Amino acid sequence: MDIKERIEQIENDDKGINEYVLHQLLELAMAVTGRGDVSDDYTKFIEFPIGNSVIFSDPYYNRVQIDEEDLESESIQKLIEEIKKRLLHFNQKIKITREKLAADIFNEPIKDL
Repeated sequence: MDIKERIEQIENDDKGINEYVLHQLLELAMAVTGRGDVSDDYTKFIEFPIGNSVIFSDPYYNRVQIDEEDLESESIQKLIEEIKKRLLHFNQKIKITREKLAADIFNEPIKDL
C-alpha cells in the first residue's frame, strides 16, 4: 500500500474524529520519514517535529498540541491538510530518489562472473 492509499484509508475510517485522523497521519509520517518519537506506554503519545515546532498528539486523552499549546478543531483540520500535503510531497520526492538510486546501483555492469 502506498502513502496515498494509506491516507485515503485513514480518512475513510469510520471514527472520523479529527484528533484520531491526525494521530494516524503522524504515525504514517513517522513510519515513512523516521522522524518523531512515540511513547512506549499505553498512551502512544507522539512527538513529531515540523517546521520550528513540535506536534504533540495524545490519543489516550484525545488532545493535540503544538509547542504545548492546545489546538482547537479548526486548527487540527488545517494541520491534517498540511500533514497530508507534506506526506504526498515526500512520497513524490522519495519515488524520484528511489528510481535514481536503483538505476545508479543496478545499472552497473556485473564484474568477475
